[in-house]
Amino acid sequence: MGNARRFATIPGPKPLPIVGNTWRFAIGQKPWRTNSLDATLWRLRELAGIGGVAKVAKLFGHPDLVFPFSADETEKIYRREDALPHRAVAPCLRHYKQELRKDFFGDEPGLIGVHGMPWSKFRSKVSKALASPEAARSSVPCLDYVAEDFVKKMDRMLGENQELPKDYLTELYKWALESVGAWALGTRLGCLNNDDEAAREIINSIHGFFHSVPELELSAPLWRLYSTPAYKTYVNALDSFRALCLKRLTDKGICGNIAKSSGEKVATILALDLLLVGVDTTAAAAASTIYLLAKNERVQMRLQTELDNNLPVGRAMHSKDLDQMPYLRACLKEALRIKPVILGNGRCIQSDTVISGYEVPKGSHVVFPHYIMSNDERYFPSPQEFVPERWLRGQSIDTTDSNAATVCKKQKEIGIHPFASLPFGFGRRMCIGKRFAEAELHILLAKIFHKYQVSWRHSELTYSVTPTYIPNEPLQFTLKQRHKGNNPHFH
Repeated sequence: MGNARRFATIPGPKPLPIVGNTWRFAIGQKPWRTNSLDATLWRLRELAGIGGVAKVAKLFGHPDLVFPFSADETEKIYRREDALPHRAVAPCLRHYKQELRKDFFGDEPGLIGVHGMPWSKFRSKVSKALASPEAARSSVPCLDYVAEDFVKKMDRMLGENQELPKDYLTELYKWALESVGAWALGTRLGCLNNDDEAAREIINSIHGFFHSVPELELSAPLWRLYSTPAYKTYVNALDSFRALCLKRLTDKGICGNIAKSSGEKVATILALDLLLVGVDTTAAAAASTIYLLAKNERVQMRLQTELDNNLPVGRAMHSKDLDQMPYLRACLKEALRIKPVILGNGRCIQSDTVISGYEVPKGSHVVFPHYIMSNDERYFPSPQEFVPERWLRGQSIDTTDSNAATVCKKQKEIGIHPFASLPFGFGRRMCIGKRFAEAELHILLAKIFHKYQVSWRHSELTYSVTPTYIPNEPLQFTLKQRHKGNNPHFH
Protein backbone atom coordinates (compact mmCIF):
# COMPACT_ATOMS: atom_id res chain seq x y z
CA MET A 1 0.00 0.00 0.00
CA GLY A 2 2.87 2.37 0.85
CA ASN A 3 4.03 2.69 -2.77
CA ALA A 4 0.57 2.62 -4.39
CA ARG A 5 -0.89 5.62 -6.18
CA ARG A 6 -4.08 7.18 -4.82
CA PHE A 7 -7.46 5.80 -5.84
CA ALA A 8 -8.57 9.25 -7.03
CA THR A 9 -5.83 9.24 -9.70
CA ILE A 10 -7.09 6.10 -11.54
CA PRO A 11 -7.90 7.22 -15.10
CA GLY A 12 -11.54 7.32 -16.21
CA PRO A 13 -14.34 9.63 -17.34
CA LYS A 14 -14.59 12.65 -15.09
CA PRO A 15 -17.77 12.74 -12.95
CA LEU A 16 -19.73 16.00 -12.75
CA PRO A 17 -20.92 17.47 -9.45
CA ILE A 18 -24.22 15.94 -8.24
CA VAL A 19 -24.95 13.88 -11.41
CA GLY A 20 -21.61 12.04 -11.35
CA ASN A 21 -21.15 9.83 -14.44
CA THR A 22 -24.76 8.63 -14.58
CA TRP A 23 -25.58 11.45 -17.02
CA ARG A 24 -23.35 9.86 -19.66
CA PHE A 25 -25.45 6.68 -19.80
CA ALA A 26 -28.71 8.61 -19.40
CA ILE A 27 -27.91 10.74 -22.47
CA GLY A 28 -26.40 7.74 -24.30
CA GLN A 29 -23.65 9.63 -26.12
CA LYS A 30 -20.94 7.42 -27.66
CA PRO A 31 -19.18 5.49 -26.19
CA TRP A 32 -21.37 5.62 -23.05
CA ARG A 33 -24.39 3.62 -24.22
CA THR A 34 -25.94 0.77 -22.28
CA ASN A 35 -26.50 -1.27 -25.46
CA SER A 36 -22.91 -0.82 -26.70
CA LEU A 37 -20.89 -1.54 -23.58
CA ASP A 38 -18.31 -3.26 -25.81
CA ALA A 39 -17.38 0.20 -27.15
CA THR A 40 -17.44 1.54 -23.57
CA LEU A 41 -14.94 -1.14 -22.50
CA TRP A 42 -12.59 -0.41 -25.44
CA ARG A 43 -12.67 3.28 -24.47
CA LEU A 44 -11.83 2.43 -20.86
CA ARG A 45 -9.01 0.16 -22.08
CA GLU A 46 -7.65 3.15 -24.03
CA LEU A 47 -7.75 5.30 -20.89
CA ALA A 48 -6.14 2.55 -18.78
CA GLY A 49 -3.26 1.80 -21.17
CA ILE A 50 -1.81 -1.67 -21.75
CA GLY A 51 -2.27 -3.80 -18.65
CA GLY A 52 -3.55 -0.82 -16.68
CA VAL A 53 -6.73 -0.03 -14.80
CA ALA A 54 -9.62 2.41 -15.37
CA LYS A 55 -12.45 3.65 -13.18
CA VAL A 56 -16.04 4.83 -13.65
CA ALA A 57 -16.93 6.75 -10.49
CA LYS A 58 -20.19 8.16 -9.15
CA LEU A 59 -22.94 6.10 -10.80
CA PHE A 60 -26.28 6.48 -8.98
CA GLY A 61 -26.91 3.50 -6.70
CA HIS A 62 -23.53 1.87 -7.36
CA PRO A 63 -20.10 1.86 -5.74
CA ASP A 64 -17.23 3.08 -7.94
CA LEU A 65 -16.46 0.62 -10.76
CA VAL A 66 -12.84 -0.42 -11.30
CA PHE A 67 -11.77 -2.19 -14.52
CA PRO A 68 -8.41 -4.05 -14.46
CA PHE A 69 -7.21 -4.81 -18.03
CA SER A 70 -4.72 -7.45 -16.95
CA ALA A 71 -5.12 -11.22 -16.66
CA ASP A 72 -2.47 -11.30 -13.90
CA GLU A 73 -4.38 -8.74 -11.81
CA THR A 74 -7.64 -10.61 -12.49
CA GLU A 75 -6.04 -13.81 -11.23
CA LYS A 76 -4.76 -12.14 -8.05
CA ILE A 77 -8.20 -10.73 -7.20
CA TYR A 78 -10.03 -14.00 -7.89
CA ARG A 79 -7.51 -16.08 -5.95
CA ARG A 80 -7.66 -13.97 -2.80
CA GLU A 81 -11.43 -14.32 -2.53
CA ASP A 82 -12.76 -15.74 0.68
CA ALA A 83 -15.37 -18.51 0.91
CA LEU A 84 -18.17 -15.99 0.38
CA PRO A 85 -17.31 -14.03 -2.78
CA HIS A 86 -19.35 -10.85 -3.10
CA ARG A 87 -20.79 -10.06 -6.50
CA ALA A 88 -22.28 -6.62 -6.83
CA VAL A 89 -25.98 -7.14 -6.32
CA ALA A 90 -28.35 -5.89 -9.02
CA PRO A 91 -30.47 -3.39 -7.03
CA CYS A 92 -33.64 -4.06 -9.04
CA LEU A 93 -33.40 -7.85 -8.62
CA ARG A 94 -32.69 -7.49 -4.91
CA HIS A 95 -35.71 -5.17 -4.66
CA TYR A 96 -37.89 -7.76 -6.43
CA LYS A 97 -36.79 -10.69 -4.28
CA GLN A 98 -36.35 -9.03 -0.90
CA GLU A 99 -39.08 -6.38 -0.94
CA LEU A 100 -41.68 -6.64 -3.70
CA ARG A 101 -42.15 -10.45 -3.52
CA LYS A 102 -40.75 -11.03 -0.06
CA ASP A 103 -43.85 -13.03 0.85
CA PHE A 104 -42.81 -15.66 -1.71
CA PHE A 105 -39.00 -15.70 -1.42
CA GLY A 106 -38.74 -15.13 2.33
CA ASP A 107 -35.34 -16.42 3.46
CA GLU A 108 -34.71 -18.39 0.22
CA PRO A 109 -33.11 -15.79 -2.03
CA GLY A 110 -31.86 -18.06 -4.83
CA LEU A 111 -28.49 -17.85 -6.59
CA ILE A 112 -28.63 -14.62 -8.56
CA GLY A 113 -28.94 -11.09 -7.25
CA VAL A 114 -27.71 -12.14 -3.80
CA HIS A 115 -24.43 -12.79 -1.97
CA GLY A 116 -22.92 -13.63 1.41
CA MET A 117 -24.37 -16.23 3.78
CA PRO A 118 -27.91 -16.34 2.27
CA TRP A 119 -26.37 -17.16 -1.14
CA SER A 120 -24.02 -19.75 0.37
CA LYS A 121 -26.84 -21.51 2.27
CA PHE A 122 -29.03 -21.69 -0.83
CA ARG A 123 -26.12 -22.88 -2.97
CA SER A 124 -25.35 -25.68 -0.51
CA LYS A 125 -28.90 -27.02 -1.02
CA VAL A 126 -28.59 -27.17 -4.82
CA SER A 127 -24.91 -27.44 -5.74
CA LYS A 128 -24.55 -31.22 -5.47
CA ALA A 129 -27.39 -31.80 -7.93
CA LEU A 130 -26.16 -29.08 -10.29
CA ALA A 131 -22.39 -28.91 -10.14
CA SER A 132 -21.39 -32.58 -10.27
CA PRO A 133 -20.02 -33.68 -13.67
CA GLU A 134 -22.27 -36.75 -13.56
CA ALA A 135 -25.45 -34.63 -13.40
CA ALA A 136 -24.69 -32.93 -16.71
CA ARG A 137 -23.42 -36.14 -18.30
CA SER A 138 -26.64 -37.96 -17.49
CA SER A 139 -28.66 -35.17 -19.13
CA VAL A 140 -27.09 -35.75 -22.57
CA PRO A 141 -29.73 -38.19 -23.95
CA CYS A 142 -32.65 -35.86 -23.11
CA LEU A 143 -30.76 -32.86 -24.58
CA ASP A 144 -30.05 -34.96 -27.68
CA TYR A 145 -33.80 -35.50 -28.04
CA VAL A 146 -34.48 -31.73 -27.89
CA ALA A 147 -31.68 -30.93 -30.37
CA GLU A 148 -32.93 -33.63 -32.78
CA ASP A 149 -36.42 -32.06 -32.75
CA PHE A 150 -34.93 -28.61 -33.30
CA VAL A 151 -32.79 -29.67 -36.28
CA LYS A 152 -35.85 -31.32 -37.87
CA LYS A 153 -37.70 -28.05 -37.34
CA MET A 154 -34.83 -26.18 -39.06
CA ASP A 155 -35.55 -28.22 -42.21
CA ARG A 156 -39.10 -26.91 -42.19
CA MET A 157 -37.94 -23.33 -41.63
CA LEU A 158 -35.89 -23.08 -44.82
CA GLY A 159 -37.10 -20.70 -47.53
CA GLU A 160 -36.81 -21.15 -51.29
CA ASN A 161 -33.17 -20.05 -51.33
CA GLN A 162 -32.32 -22.48 -48.50
CA GLU A 163 -31.98 -19.61 -46.03
CA LEU A 164 -33.16 -19.68 -42.44
CA PRO A 165 -35.86 -17.10 -41.60
CA LYS A 166 -35.26 -13.66 -40.14
CA ASP A 167 -36.52 -14.79 -36.73
CA TYR A 168 -34.03 -17.67 -36.39
CA LEU A 169 -32.56 -16.12 -33.22
CA THR A 170 -36.03 -16.38 -31.61
CA GLU A 171 -36.07 -20.05 -32.63
CA LEU A 172 -32.73 -20.50 -30.85
CA TYR A 173 -34.31 -18.99 -27.72
CA LYS A 174 -37.06 -21.61 -27.96
CA TRP A 175 -34.47 -24.39 -28.29
CA ALA A 176 -32.56 -23.04 -25.25
CA LEU A 177 -35.76 -22.78 -23.20
CA GLU A 178 -36.86 -26.28 -24.20
CA SER A 179 -33.38 -27.58 -23.24
CA VAL A 180 -33.47 -25.96 -19.77
CA GLY A 181 -36.96 -27.39 -19.27
CA ALA A 182 -35.72 -30.86 -20.23
CA TRP A 183 -32.83 -31.09 -17.76
CA ALA A 184 -33.96 -28.72 -14.99
CA LEU A 185 -37.71 -29.35 -14.84
CA GLY A 186 -37.63 -32.86 -16.32
CA THR A 187 -40.37 -32.00 -18.82
CA ARG A 188 -40.90 -30.89 -22.39
CA LEU A 189 -42.30 -27.36 -22.35
CA GLY A 190 -43.55 -27.59 -25.95
CA CYS A 191 -41.51 -24.62 -27.21
CA LEU A 192 -40.69 -26.34 -30.51
CA ASN A 193 -44.35 -26.97 -31.41
CA ASN A 194 -45.99 -24.66 -33.90
CA ASP A 195 -48.80 -23.76 -31.50
CA ASP A 196 -46.39 -22.57 -28.82
CA GLU A 197 -48.25 -19.49 -27.57
CA ALA A 198 -47.01 -20.18 -24.01
CA ALA A 199 -43.42 -20.43 -25.28
CA ARG A 200 -43.83 -17.11 -27.12
CA GLU A 201 -45.01 -15.47 -23.92
CA ILE A 202 -42.02 -16.87 -22.01
CA ILE A 203 -39.57 -15.71 -24.72
CA ASN A 204 -41.17 -12.23 -24.70
CA SER A 205 -40.82 -12.16 -20.92
CA ILE A 206 -37.15 -13.17 -21.13
CA HIS A 207 -36.50 -10.42 -23.70
CA GLY A 208 -38.42 -7.96 -21.55
CA PHE A 209 -36.39 -8.91 -18.51
CA PHE A 210 -33.00 -8.70 -20.20
CA HIS A 211 -33.66 -5.57 -22.25
CA SER A 212 -34.84 -3.66 -19.19
CA VAL A 213 -31.82 -4.58 -17.02
CA PRO A 214 -29.27 -2.13 -18.55
CA GLU A 215 -31.78 0.73 -18.35
CA LEU A 216 -32.72 -0.06 -14.74
CA GLU A 217 -29.12 -0.61 -13.58
CA LEU A 218 -27.08 2.01 -15.45
CA SER A 219 -29.38 4.91 -16.30
CA ALA A 220 -30.81 7.20 -13.65
CA PRO A 221 -32.70 4.86 -11.27
CA LEU A 222 -36.08 6.57 -11.64
CA TRP A 223 -37.76 3.21 -10.86
CA ARG A 224 -36.93 3.88 -7.21
CA LEU A 225 -39.24 6.92 -7.35
CA TYR A 226 -42.08 5.59 -9.54
CA SER A 227 -42.94 2.58 -11.73
CA THR A 228 -41.20 3.32 -15.04
CA PRO A 229 -42.18 1.32 -18.19
CA ALA A 230 -38.89 -0.65 -17.95
CA TYR A 231 -39.58 -1.46 -14.30
CA LYS A 232 -43.11 -2.68 -15.08
CA THR A 233 -41.77 -4.88 -17.92
CA TYR A 234 -39.12 -6.26 -15.57
CA VAL A 235 -41.55 -7.14 -12.76
CA ASN A 236 -44.13 -8.64 -15.14
CA ALA A 237 -41.42 -10.83 -16.69
CA LEU A 238 -40.27 -12.13 -13.31
CA ASP A 239 -43.84 -12.82 -12.23
CA SER A 240 -44.43 -14.78 -15.48
CA PHE A 241 -41.33 -16.90 -14.89
CA ARG A 242 -42.34 -17.60 -11.34
CA ALA A 243 -45.80 -18.75 -12.44
CA LEU A 244 -44.25 -20.98 -15.14
CA CYS A 245 -41.86 -22.63 -12.68
CA LEU A 246 -44.62 -23.26 -10.13
CA LYS A 247 -46.87 -24.73 -12.81
CA ARG A 248 -44.27 -26.90 -14.56
CA LEU A 249 -42.36 -28.31 -11.57
CA THR A 250 -42.40 -32.12 -11.76
CA ASP A 251 -40.81 -34.88 -9.71
CA LYS A 252 -38.19 -35.32 -12.47
CA GLY A 253 -35.11 -33.41 -13.59
CA ILE A 254 -32.63 -31.55 -11.40
CA CYS A 255 -35.35 -29.42 -9.75
CA GLY A 256 -37.48 -32.51 -9.10
CA ASN A 257 -34.58 -34.08 -7.19
CA ILE A 258 -34.04 -30.86 -5.24
CA ALA A 259 -37.78 -30.67 -4.41
CA LYS A 260 -37.47 -34.09 -2.72
CA SER A 261 -34.42 -33.10 -0.68
CA SER A 262 -35.06 -29.40 0.06
CA GLY A 263 -38.72 -28.75 -0.72
CA GLU A 264 -40.72 -27.41 -3.66
CA LYS A 265 -40.06 -23.77 -2.81
CA VAL A 266 -36.27 -24.13 -3.13
CA ALA A 267 -36.76 -26.10 -6.36
CA THR A 268 -39.09 -23.42 -7.80
CA ILE A 269 -36.72 -20.57 -6.93
CA LEU A 270 -33.81 -22.46 -8.48
CA ALA A 271 -35.87 -23.12 -11.62
CA LEU A 272 -36.62 -19.38 -11.83
CA ASP A 273 -32.90 -18.51 -11.61
CA LEU A 274 -31.97 -21.17 -14.18
CA LEU A 275 -34.53 -19.80 -16.65
CA LEU A 276 -33.30 -16.24 -16.10
CA VAL A 277 -29.67 -17.06 -16.81
CA GLY A 278 -29.89 -20.16 -19.00
CA VAL A 279 -31.93 -19.12 -22.04
CA ASP A 280 -30.61 -15.81 -23.42
CA THR A 281 -27.03 -16.84 -22.72
CA THR A 282 -27.10 -20.25 -24.42
CA ALA A 283 -29.03 -18.95 -27.44
CA ALA A 284 -26.50 -16.12 -27.86
CA ALA A 285 -23.59 -18.58 -27.62
CA ALA A 286 -25.19 -20.84 -30.25
CA ALA A 287 -25.82 -17.88 -32.59
CA SER A 288 -22.22 -16.63 -32.44
CA THR A 289 -20.67 -20.09 -32.82
CA ILE A 290 -22.82 -20.95 -35.86
CA TYR A 291 -21.94 -17.55 -37.38
CA LEU A 292 -18.18 -17.94 -36.88
CA LEU A 293 -18.24 -21.49 -38.26
CA ALA A 294 -20.39 -20.44 -41.23
CA LYS A 295 -17.79 -17.79 -42.11
CA ASN A 296 -14.83 -20.17 -41.83
CA GLU A 297 -14.98 -23.04 -44.30
CA ARG A 298 -11.64 -24.58 -43.24
CA VAL A 299 -12.72 -24.89 -39.59
CA GLN A 300 -16.18 -26.13 -40.55
CA MET A 301 -14.71 -28.88 -42.76
CA ARG A 302 -12.35 -30.06 -40.03
CA LEU A 303 -15.23 -30.13 -37.53
CA GLN A 304 -17.37 -32.12 -39.98
CA THR A 305 -14.63 -34.73 -40.40
CA GLU A 306 -14.57 -35.21 -36.62
CA LEU A 307 -18.38 -35.43 -36.51
CA ASP A 308 -18.53 -37.95 -39.40
CA ASN A 309 -16.13 -40.18 -37.49
CA ASN A 310 -17.72 -39.96 -34.06
CA LEU A 311 -21.46 -39.24 -34.11
CA PRO A 312 -23.46 -42.33 -33.13
CA VAL A 313 -25.73 -44.01 -35.68
CA GLY A 314 -29.30 -45.01 -34.85
CA ARG A 315 -29.27 -44.04 -31.17
CA ALA A 316 -29.27 -40.99 -28.92
CA MET A 317 -25.98 -39.36 -28.07
CA HIS A 318 -24.27 -40.19 -24.77
CA SER A 319 -21.70 -38.15 -22.87
CA LYS A 320 -18.97 -40.60 -23.97
CA ASP A 321 -19.67 -39.64 -27.58
CA LEU A 322 -18.98 -35.99 -26.76
CA ASP A 323 -15.70 -37.03 -25.09
CA GLN A 324 -14.49 -38.12 -28.55
CA MET A 325 -14.93 -34.64 -30.06
CA PRO A 326 -12.11 -32.33 -28.89
CA TYR A 327 -12.32 -30.13 -32.00
CA LEU A 328 -16.02 -29.46 -31.36
CA ARG A 329 -15.15 -28.34 -27.81
CA ALA A 330 -12.33 -26.15 -29.17
CA CYS A 331 -14.72 -24.49 -31.65
CA LEU A 332 -17.06 -23.48 -28.82
CA LYS A 333 -14.17 -22.23 -26.66
CA GLU A 334 -12.85 -20.12 -29.51
CA ALA A 335 -16.31 -18.70 -30.29
CA LEU A 336 -16.84 -17.76 -26.62
CA ARG A 337 -13.40 -16.15 -26.60
CA ILE A 338 -14.20 -13.89 -29.58
CA LYS A 339 -17.87 -13.28 -28.74
CA PRO A 340 -18.36 -13.99 -25.02
CA VAL A 341 -22.01 -13.98 -24.04
CA ILE A 342 -21.38 -11.73 -21.03
CA LEU A 343 -18.71 -9.04 -21.53
CA GLY A 344 -17.54 -8.91 -17.94
CA ASN A 345 -17.90 -10.29 -14.45
CA GLY A 346 -17.88 -8.42 -11.17
CA ARG A 347 -16.83 -8.62 -7.55
CA CYS A 348 -17.36 -6.29 -4.64
CA ILE A 349 -13.98 -6.41 -2.89
CA GLN A 350 -14.07 -7.04 0.84
CA SER A 351 -10.77 -5.43 1.88
CA ASP A 352 -8.48 -2.60 0.75
CA THR A 353 -6.19 -3.77 -2.02
CA VAL A 354 -3.77 -2.63 -4.72
CA ILE A 355 -4.69 -3.17 -8.38
CA SER A 356 -2.18 -2.35 -11.12
CA GLY A 357 -0.31 -0.06 -8.71
CA TYR A 358 -3.36 1.88 -7.45
CA GLU A 359 -5.04 1.80 -4.04
CA VAL A 360 -8.56 0.42 -4.29
CA PRO A 361 -10.67 0.74 -1.14
CA LYS A 362 -12.91 -1.95 0.32
CA GLY A 363 -16.42 -1.88 -1.11
CA SER A 364 -15.35 -0.93 -4.63
CA HIS A 365 -16.84 -2.98 -7.41
CA VAL A 366 -14.20 -4.59 -9.62
CA VAL A 367 -15.41 -5.45 -13.13
CA PHE A 368 -13.28 -7.99 -14.99
CA PRO A 369 -13.59 -7.01 -18.69
CA HIS A 370 -13.15 -10.56 -20.04
CA TYR A 371 -14.30 -9.51 -23.52
CA ILE A 372 -11.36 -7.11 -23.87
CA MET A 373 -8.76 -9.53 -22.48
CA SER A 374 -9.94 -12.44 -24.61
CA ASN A 375 -9.60 -10.17 -27.68
CA ASP A 376 -6.23 -8.75 -26.64
CA GLU A 377 -3.19 -9.45 -28.84
CA ARG A 378 -1.06 -9.87 -25.67
CA TYR A 379 -2.96 -13.02 -24.72
CA PHE A 380 -4.30 -14.26 -28.06
CA PRO A 381 -2.19 -13.58 -31.18
CA SER A 382 -4.40 -12.43 -34.10
CA PRO A 383 -7.36 -12.23 -31.70
CA GLN A 384 -10.00 -11.72 -34.41
CA GLU A 385 -8.94 -14.89 -36.25
CA PHE A 386 -11.22 -17.88 -35.55
CA VAL A 387 -8.60 -20.58 -34.91
CA PRO A 388 -9.95 -23.34 -32.61
CA GLU A 389 -6.59 -25.18 -32.90
CA ARG A 390 -5.09 -22.71 -30.43
CA TRP A 391 -7.02 -24.62 -27.71
CA LEU A 392 -5.81 -28.10 -28.73
CA ARG A 393 -2.89 -29.21 -26.62
CA GLY A 394 -0.40 -31.58 -28.18
CA GLN A 395 -2.57 -32.27 -31.21
CA SER A 396 -1.71 -31.74 -34.84
CA ILE A 397 -2.40 -28.32 -36.29
CA ASP A 398 -4.06 -28.24 -39.68
CA THR A 399 -0.99 -27.00 -41.57
CA THR A 400 -2.89 -26.72 -44.88
CA ASP A 401 -3.67 -23.18 -43.70
CA SER A 402 -0.43 -21.27 -43.16
CA ASN A 403 -2.20 -18.43 -41.36
CA ALA A 404 -3.75 -20.80 -38.78
CA ALA A 405 -0.38 -22.52 -38.34
CA THR A 406 1.31 -19.16 -37.67
CA VAL A 407 -1.35 -18.16 -35.12
CA CYS A 408 -1.01 -21.51 -33.32
CA LYS A 409 2.79 -21.29 -33.29
CA LYS A 410 2.62 -17.84 -31.64
CA GLN A 411 -0.07 -19.03 -29.22
CA LYS A 412 2.05 -22.01 -28.21
CA GLU A 413 5.02 -19.74 -27.54
CA ILE A 414 3.10 -17.50 -25.12
CA GLY A 415 0.68 -20.16 -23.82
CA ILE A 416 -2.92 -19.44 -22.81
CA HIS A 417 -3.29 -17.44 -19.61
CA PRO A 418 -5.97 -19.26 -17.54
CA PHE A 419 -7.62 -15.92 -16.61
CA ALA A 420 -7.63 -14.27 -20.05
CA SER A 421 -10.82 -15.95 -21.29
CA LEU A 422 -13.43 -16.77 -18.65
CA PRO A 423 -16.82 -16.94 -20.38
CA PHE A 424 -18.37 -18.74 -17.37
CA GLY A 425 -16.59 -16.80 -14.62
CA PHE A 426 -14.35 -18.37 -11.98
CA GLY A 427 -14.41 -19.77 -8.45
CA ARG A 428 -17.41 -20.46 -6.25
CA ARG A 429 -19.49 -17.94 -8.19
CA MET A 430 -18.72 -19.49 -11.54
CA CYS A 431 -21.85 -20.21 -13.62
CA ILE A 432 -23.38 -23.17 -11.78
CA GLY A 433 -25.01 -24.48 -14.96
CA LYS A 434 -21.77 -24.36 -17.00
CA ARG A 435 -21.62 -28.11 -17.74
CA PHE A 436 -25.28 -28.23 -18.80
CA ALA A 437 -24.85 -25.20 -21.08
CA GLU A 438 -21.79 -26.76 -22.70
CA ALA A 439 -23.59 -30.07 -23.21
CA GLU A 440 -26.59 -28.29 -24.82
CA LEU A 441 -24.31 -26.35 -27.16
CA HIS A 442 -22.03 -29.25 -28.10
CA ILE A 443 -25.00 -31.46 -28.99
CA LEU A 444 -26.81 -28.80 -31.04
CA LEU A 445 -23.67 -27.75 -32.95
CA ALA A 446 -22.78 -31.40 -33.63
CA LYS A 447 -26.21 -32.10 -35.12
CA ILE A 448 -26.38 -28.91 -37.21
CA PHE A 449 -22.90 -29.18 -38.73
CA HIS A 450 -23.12 -32.91 -39.32
CA LYS A 451 -26.34 -32.49 -41.24
CA TYR A 452 -25.63 -29.21 -43.05
CA GLN A 453 -22.97 -27.19 -44.78
CA VAL A 454 -23.69 -23.76 -43.30
CA SER A 455 -22.72 -20.54 -45.08
CA TRP A 456 -23.17 -16.80 -44.56
CA ARG A 457 -23.98 -14.61 -47.57
CA HIS A 458 -24.57 -11.28 -45.83
CA SER A 459 -22.39 -8.48 -44.47
CA GLU A 460 -20.62 -8.69 -41.12
CA LEU A 461 -22.92 -8.97 -38.09
CA THR A 462 -22.93 -6.13 -35.56
CA TYR A 463 -23.61 -6.76 -31.88
CA SER A 464 -25.46 -5.11 -28.99
CA VAL A 465 -25.44 -5.67 -25.23
CA THR A 466 -28.88 -6.55 -23.85
CA PRO A 467 -27.03 -7.42 -21.40
CA THR A 468 -26.10 -10.62 -23.30
CA TYR A 469 -23.92 -9.94 -26.34
CA ILE A 470 -26.13 -10.72 -29.32
CA PRO A 471 -26.26 -9.97 -33.07
CA ASN A 472 -28.43 -7.09 -34.29
CA GLU A 473 -29.12 -8.44 -37.78
CA PRO A 474 -31.25 -11.47 -38.76
CA LEU A 475 -29.39 -14.81 -38.68
CA GLN A 476 -30.21 -15.83 -42.24
CA PHE A 477 -27.73 -18.70 -42.58
CA THR A 478 -27.81 -20.71 -45.81
CA LEU A 479 -28.04 -24.49 -45.28
CA LYS A 480 -27.07 -27.20 -47.72
CA GLN A 481 -27.74 -30.80 -46.69
CA ARG A 482 -24.50 -32.81 -46.66
CA HIS A 483 -25.91 -36.35 -46.81
CA LYS A 484 -28.66 -37.42 -49.14
CA GLY A 485 -31.08 -40.23 -48.30
CA ASN A 486 -28.78 -43.15 -47.66
CA ASN A 487 -27.18 -41.88 -44.45
CA PRO A 488 -28.49 -43.76 -41.38
CA HIS A 489 -28.10 -40.66 -39.19
CA PHE A 490 -31.02 -39.00 -40.92
CA HIS A 491 -33.53 -41.83 -41.41
